[in-house]
Amino acid sequence: MTQLPTDAVREVTDPGGRPALELKGPGGRVRVGLLGAHVQSWQVSGKVERLFMSAEASFEEGVASRGGIPIVFPWFGAHGLNSDFPAHGFARTSEWELAKVGPGAQVILSLKDSAATRSLWPHSFHAQYTVSVEEGLRVALSITNTGDEAFTFEEALHTYFCVESVTDALVLGLENVHYSESAKSPAGDVDPARPIRFTAETDRIYQGVPETIAISGAKDRCTVQLKTSGADSAVVWNPWIEKAAAMSQLGDDEWKDFVCVESANCKDFAVGLQPGQEHSLELTLTQSPA
Repeated sequence: MTQLPTDAVREVTDPGGRPALELKGPGGRVRVGLLGAHVQSWQVSGKVERLFMSAEASFEEGVASRGGIPIVFPWFGAHGLNSDFPAHGFARTSEWELAKVGPGAQVILSLKDSAATRSLWPHSFHAQYTVSVEEGLRVALSITNTGDEAFTFEEALHTYFCVESVTDALVLGLENVHYSESAKSPAGDVDPARPIRFTAETDRIYQGVPETIAISGAKDRCTVQLKTSGADSAVVWNPWIEKAAAMSQLGDDEWKDFVCVESANCKDFAVGLQPGQEHSLELTLTQSPA
């Protein structure tokens, strides 16, 4: 592992004993695991946790833990051609390397194609993931096409946010933005001109989204702002009662404790890269009082 030169970044382990890094800066304390470059915790104002992690989350090797900010790449959801391939791609279950420790509380993690990744997705690439704790939490995923042929990929920062109660939470900023709904039992009385409320299973992909979205009703009644660049899609998700009861790594009642708002490029907004080209998706999270 790259030498850690400052007290702002130190080596720790995650709840499963796997290698992780802890970053401490003005915007709080963050833990990121090297498996999946998975941001697992963002604590602010002492010990207030902004990211939801299930109490039943697995921290086994090669397993994507439920919660935090898993990285979705290079496809979103189930693979389009092979149902045996892992959902949401391989980035979240791959071992990333610490490439650099930046100024302050910042690290850059790296993932390159290998025989294992090419068996699932036959392309050469270099992914870099920057995590920094400044006034808030900033994460940036950069993908470079290092091969000789063009490729297209999907990506998402699948962020789970702690809320006081999902039934009181609001997502603001996606009013009148076009979306498709994939939930089996969605709410039937949605007003697209109003902020998003959660009254049933919700699984929506919004396309052509603004740079700024907010979640009202976060833990301790704060509002969390999401500012993005390089993201044309947003996914808003909560499994609700019936689906949560059937899901792995999720307690039957934990659906009440989180909402997912994913900064993404998927479906019609998948990203195409020519050889040598790079694309970056950046997300900055900040908070304000209730």
